[in-house]
Amino acid sequence: MTYEQLQELYDLLFKTMGLFHERFLRQFPKESRQYPGIKKNHIMIIGFLYQNHVLTATQIAKMLNMKKGSLTTLIDQLEKLDLVVRHNDTNDRRKSLISLTDAGKLEIEDIMKSSVQCMGKILSNTDPEDLSKFVDSLKYAVKFMQKLRR
Repeated sequence: MTYEQLQELYDLLFKTMGLFHERFLRQFPKESRQYPGIKKNHIMIIGFLYQNHVLTATQIAKMLNMKKGSLTTLIDQLEKLDLVVRHNDTNDRRKSLISLTDAGKLEIEDIMKSSVQCMGKILSNTDPEDLSKFVDSLKYAVKFMQKLRR
C-alpha cells in the first residue's frame, strides 16, 4: 500500500471508532441496574469475556488499550462482586485465566438486552437495504481484522 492509502485507512479507522462511540456506545447503558459500582470499563471486560469465554489479563488489557496494572484493579472489583473468577492456567502456572461466573453471564446478558433495545431505537428509521449492507460490511471487516497477525 502507498503512504496515501495507509493514511486513508488510518483516518477511516479513527472515524469509525469515533462514530461508533458517538452514535452507539454513548447511548448504551453506562451502569448496571443490579451492581451500581460497575462502570463502562467493567462492562467492556465482562462483554469481552462473554464473547471469548476465557481470557488472560494481558489479552483484556490489549483489548482495552490499558496497562495491565490498571486492569488488575478492575478485575479485582469484578471478582469481589462475584462476576468474574480467576483460575490458574494448567499449561502455564504464571498465567491467570479469567472467566465469567454465572452471575457475570446474567449481568452481561441483561446489559446486552438493554443495549440491543437501544440500538433498535437508533436504527429504527434506517433504510433496510442500507442496514443490510452495513451489517455485511461489518462482518467482512471483522473477518479481515481477525486474519491480521498479532
